[in-house]
Amino acid sequence: MKGNVHGKGKVEIKKDGSVNGDLTTAQIIIEDGAYFKGSIEIEKSAEKEGDKNVFSRTASATPAAGAGLKSI
Repeated sequence: MKGNVHGKGKVEIKKDGSVNGDLTTAQIIIEDGAYFKGSIEIEKSAEKEGDKNVFSRTASATPAAGAGLKSI
């Protein structure tokens, strides 16, 4: 694929995939063997009300309703 990609949930570039462009997404997976040339901007996901007092946590994203996994 050539061009910029904006994913609402998770973007996955499979081992035989190729992306030449900029990515904006909440989560990204690039498999070994995949080709990627460009920049990646990771969007912050909305914090849940109960997470305000947590000092250390792993990054996670919740796809918007109807947004699924996008494979390239």
